[in-house]
Amino acid sequence: MRNIFILALLCTINVSGQCPIPNNLNTTNVNYFNAEVNWVTGSAVDHYRIRYKEISASNWTSVNNVDSNLTTKLLTNLQPLSYYIYKIRSYCDTINSNFSSWSVLDTFYTNTSNCPNTSNLYTSNINYYNAIANWDTIINADRYKVRYKILGTTSWSNLGPIYHPNNAITIPLLQQNTQYEWQVMTFHDTTTLLASLWSASDTFLTTSFIPAPFNPQTNNTLYSLDCNEKTTLYLNLTQAADEPDIGNSIITSDGGYFDIGSINSGDSIGYAIMTTSNQIIEAELRTGIILGNNYAIVNSYDSTNTLIGFFTIENQNGGIKISSSTPNDGNNYTSGYVSDLFINNLFVNPPNSGPLHFYAEINSELSDQVFTSDTFQISCVPTTLENHTSNKKIESIYDYLGKKVNTDVGLLRIYRYSDGTIKKRIIID
Repeated sequence: MRNIFILALLCTINVSGQCPIPNNLNTTNVNYFNAEVNWVTGSAVDHYRIRYKEISASNWTSVNNVDSNLTTKLLTNLQPLSYYIYKIRSYCDTINSNFSSWSVLDTFYTNTSNCPNTSNLYTSNINYYNAIANWDTIINADRYKVRYKILGTTSWSNLGPIYHPNNAITIPLLQQNTQYEWQVMTFHDTTTLLASLWSASDTFLTTSFIPAPFNPQTNNTLYSLDCNEKTTLYLNLTQAADEPDIGNSIITSDGGYFDIGSINSGDSIGYAIMTTSNQIIEAELRTGIILGNNYAIVNSYDSTNTLIGFFTIENQNGGIKISSSTPNDGNNYTSGYVSDLFINNLFVNPPNSGPLHFYAEINSELSDQVFTSDTFQISCVPTTLENHTSNKKIESIYDYLGKKVNTDVGLLRIYRYSDGTIKKRIIID
């Protein structure tokens, strides 16, 4: 029994002297958030284990099953400007029963001069719902990241990546009359290893929101006023900044009709241009579902062929009806825009001379309501006279797809004048 007991005791004792202890520990490529630890060891090692922690911490972080062919390992997600200690152990079998003692401790400090950050931050274009963060660029930077929060809170929101040399970004979805702070981090390569510290904070105060009255302006135009003539219908809508968003709109007429029977699904029937304070969105109008001669859905596609909206066109009650709805974006107010919609050669004027009325019913997301109207005098007597004494000027030129161009030479050009009128011309060089 005694011999059996001694044998069992020997089986529980690790023969650590048979597995070499890692030595010559040192660190290289130390940055703010990572460091490479290095070591030297003997042969017959199957794998290693590394333990590391901040000197003041009580718990170790372990990196297990480090390949025996390695003598260096990158430690990541470290705290900047902090002292760390680490140690390494060798394992000489696959079941972790034959292992060395822990190596002597080595230390390093997470600091670097290779990752400078910008120090000049300022905020511009501050209003009640967003602001623009600006900073000086850093030579040879790869990209930047911005974080922001309400001053005095602990939860940050992040923006980026912002690729160098861009040095500004809009901070969105802010609360009115609220103090914010924001910071920048600079990355010096395509990874997250060469990152700077966060910059010092810049602060700003959003303004109070004062809504504008709901007062959308419409300006509808027919390219031709000849009776029974197929013509282009131009619909213009303008909203000032801080007006309630439009929820839906209905445009009707007391005469004329859409020649829906002449088009097929997928046909291009016009274009649209949306001009905001910071961008121009151009879209092609194509028919979607067509139900007989009196109803069709019209889809809007941007330059990437992405569907961005739709509306319906109908013939009813001796005239036409155009209906559209806008998805609620959550803030109920607009930053201001101009919308130009061109339905090309699909509307047919009434067969008789006389006034043709267009009516618009526009409803906001906050239940405001506006009614507008336009009147056109349809004539069955063709006229070729133009008023050449007008002082109107050309504001912009578009091709037949609605793309703004800088030249008036081409198969077809559409001119928009300062008085709101539209003309189509073919100019041959």
